[in-house]
Amino acid sequence: MKKWHIFFISWVAWAWKWTAIKSLLKDKNFNLELCLSCKTRELRSWEVDWVDYIKLSVEDFKKSISAWDFLEYNFVHNQAYYWTRLRDVIDNWINLWKYIIKEMDILILPRVLKENKINKKDFTYIFLDIPVEKIRERMIMRGDNVDWIDYQNRIESAKKEKELISLADYIIDASLTPENTLEELKKIIINKINN
Repeated sequence: MKKWHIFFISWVAWAWKWTAIKSLLKDKNFNLELCLSCKTRELRSWEVDWVDYIKLSVEDFKKSISAWDFLEYNFVHNQAYYWTRLRDVIDNWINLWKYIIKEMDILILPRVLKENKINKKDFTYIFLDIPVEKIRERMIMRGDNVDWIDYQNRIESAKKEKELISLADYIIDASLTPENTLEELKKIIINKINN
């Protein structure tokens, strides 16, 4: 395998995504780096700008779109824009020959495949799946204030995401523990890096 590859991680809400990603980034056996997403929503209390995401304005989003400087973008949960600047992927991945991990909504995977801004052989798409019934349970577990409208938006998003699940290269059952999810991710990444 080439000495660079991008691992796209997608998920149903509260599928242990960030728990798994942060553990992978700390593990020196993988030498993975995070390619940050840009977003227009406000940072949550535990998020750090330019560490977890890049917080930008709607105006910045529109400039990125008009300049065609994006790999993908989406309007998520009827709340905010999330997008990946193409230059971030190229500068931090191909040009530096690195293994990159990047979150990406499965709803825009068809567009990424169609536009072919990066070759399919250069990335692996992994989907973390949980039953929609577990979403509210995990929102409460994390201590979130379960706003009914927000909850319904996430349920609707999850249903749409599951319709495209067959496009993923790998599907992980994330309904168990964070440790199980992490171990399954490690197996996939090790296999890709070594082959």
